[in-house]
Amino acid sequence: MTVVSTQQPTIFLMRVLIVLMLVLPLGVKAQFTYSIDQSVPVRKQDGSAFTLPWAGGLNSVQTNTMDLDHDGDDDLVLFDRMGNKVLTYLRGDNGFTYNPEYEAFFPGEILNWVLLRDFNCDGRKDLFTGDNLGMKVFTNTTQSNGAPSWQQFFFSTGFPGSKSGVLLSKGFSNKINVQVQFDDLPSISDADGDGDLDIFTMRYVGNGQVEFHKNFSKERYGTCDSLDFERITQSWGNMRECSCGRFAFDGDDCASGGRTKHAGGKSLLALDLNNDKATELLFSESECSQLFQFPNHGTTMAPVVNTASGFPTSAPATIVTYPAPYFEDIDGDGVKDLMVSSNLFVREFLNSNFSSSNYFYKNNGTNANPNFTLVQRDFLQSEMIDLGDNTVPALFDFDGDDDLDLFISSHNGSTVRSPVYLYENVGTPANPDFQLYTNDLLGFSFQNDFNRKIQFADIDNNKTMDLVYTSTDGNSGVTSLNFVSNKNQTGLDFENPTITQVQFQINRNENVHVFDVDGDGSSDLLVGRSDGSLELWTQTGPLMFTLSDPEFLGLGSSVLRQNISIAVADLDADGKLDFVYGDQSGVIKIVSDFKNVTNADEAAVTNIVFNSLQENYIAQNLGGRIWPVAANLFGSTRQSLIVGNAMGGLYILNSEGPELPGAPVIDVYPNPLFETQRLSVRIDRPAVMEIYSMLGQRVSDPVRLQPFAILETELASLRSGMYILKFTVGKKSYSKKLVVDR
Repeated sequence: MTVVSTQQPTIFLMRVLIVLMLVLPLGVKAQFTYSIDQSVPVRKQDGSAFTLPWAGGLNSVQTNTMDLDHDGDDDLVLFDRMGNKVLTYLRGDNGFTYNPEYEAFFPGEILNWVLLRDFNCDGRKDLFTGDNLGMKVFTNTTQSNGAPSWQQFFFSTGFPGSKSGVLLSKGFSNKINVQVQFDDLPSISDADGDGDLDIFTMRYVGNGQVEFHKNFSKERYGTCDSLDFERITQSWGNMRECSCGRFAFDGDDCASGGRTKHAGGKSLLALDLNNDKATELLFSESECSQLFQFPNHGTTMAPVVNTASGFPTSAPATIVTYPAPYFEDIDGDGVKDLMVSSNLFVREFLNSNFSSSNYFYKNNGTNANPNFTLVQRDFLQSEMIDLGDNTVPALFDFDGDDDLDLFISSHNGSTVRSPVYLYENVGTPANPDFQLYTNDLLGFSFQNDFNRKIQFADIDNNKTMDLVYTSTDGNSGVTSLNFVSNKNQTGLDFENPTITQVQFQINRNENVHVFDVDGDGSSDLLVGRSDGSLELWTQTGPLMFTLSDPEFLGLGSSVLRQNISIAVADLDADGKLDFVYGDQSGVIKIVSDFKNVTNADEAAVTNIVFNSLQENYIAQNLGGRIWPVAANLFGSTRQSLIVGNAMGGLYILNSEGPELPGAPVIDVYPNPLFETQRLSVRIDRPAVMEIYSMLGQRVSDPVRLQPFAILETELASLRSGMYILKFTVGKKSYSKKLVVDR
């Protein structure tokens, strides 16, 4: 069965549509404007193409369905806990396509989990989600052929004029909040078959027991829209969970050493597994890799549960860790299937494989008597760039063919080691086409480290771009800054590579960006700390760094901004450097001309991503923790942003800048160049620069120039006179005259 679309618009048509969308919105456009671009082909090593390459990855996937585009078919609405992000996929004749435009229409108050259920029987699925005080409900108010819209449902407290924003249920005497631990997932379904929705959840303060809250809406009002709950029992089935795979039945206590408190997340799904009209429960917990079933030999209201076993029987779901189940029609045959994915909100074990964490079990039976068969463990993930989690991109022309190639580091979860993937650009500088070249650059997977985060920078100040990275030692747990020196000025030369460790350490979740901030010709360090602060460390000697500003650009400690990641580039081609940063919110922030800014948070713009359904620019979550890099992917005067994220995938943010002119724009200054000055060179596309005397003698080594990057270099060896700067772009050459006055 095909579950992903292989039909894509031509690249030309897609680009035209992007440009049209970006010029249509009314009002003043933002200074930095981008669209999410999914048109760039990406191929596997055998040449076959991914159909969803830029969908951003998936880790801990909560699966729901609803009709987003009003075509009569249910589409996919996913919520990734690690990315804290709703993801929307439209169903087509050939499967699913990623359509992020719908994501902006879901409530901003979503917390920890999302379950779409039609509680008022109007044919439109409503939304249940977590809250610090329990759970919230949003009624689906979508109009005919309109985008999704929601209105929060308020509950009667029983006191005149008093309403509650969180779901209430009658406890021993009065109405109480139905509390849910932040890492729990309740089950919401019509468990007793009376037409309204009931709730199973773990006892908030207890010892692994399950609460059952019955909805009396149909019994009391004859309709299903009242959400009138009563807690029937705090120990459904008279059972309790003791520890991973250990349970107590018939009211027994856990054996000595068993759990006595609610510890760790737990997920529930109520289903009738054998068509006997009695609800069974599927159960998992955060410290366990297996999904369990509790057969019910009684009824829903008087359950008899005395055994537990792995589920599904034919191929138990064993995700490391915390497999949570969902019951939805995935293949569109009218019968609900089983989806299982991790419900972790953060990686807990180094060997968790988040590139294969979305299990699809086809239901070959019926909704009332299901028969599940495992189809694949990487549903949707197999058709996208999904390398686990914490994906960090870098772009560099490794083969010297004048187009940018794609490097990606991540934690893929198969071991504690962290490989680097290289996708070669087999297209052109203006029309990239990436194909996997190697999934283990320089044999990094054999190094005993993980948590690798790469970039290209001239850290050793020898005018070549080195492969710089931070990583965490698998034995000591120390995270350090390292680099592999590049011997080539026009590409990459890592013959007999040697890893050099810089005497600079950070915490595991922190980020380092190497860049010459003060313009003295040597690379400095911008360090995004765990507490939300950004530090500037200035290079004061060969690979020696001194803290010069603990709150660079006014970015001090903040719980709202943690683990800052950074990119620096001239994004809008105005000759001034801009500052790009992200944090755990997943939102890109851009500061124009940052060297003239004192407070980045105040100066930053965030509404930069165009939403074609809203016809407006929004601040879009690109996957939780993010790592941006700027690059000229499309032969434009403006640079695009390639963004890695916590979900293991990538997004391309394509700027709408015009096409490059036929001849390159080259800036050489100061000119004349006096004795104490350094030469600065800037060009709008990849090039190789050489310096020649007026007699035609080459007086410099070739230097590789990156588009829009400013190269600063000393020319102390040149005597007074006139020189020719030769720039080679592809097969063409261009020149500029330079006067040196000593």
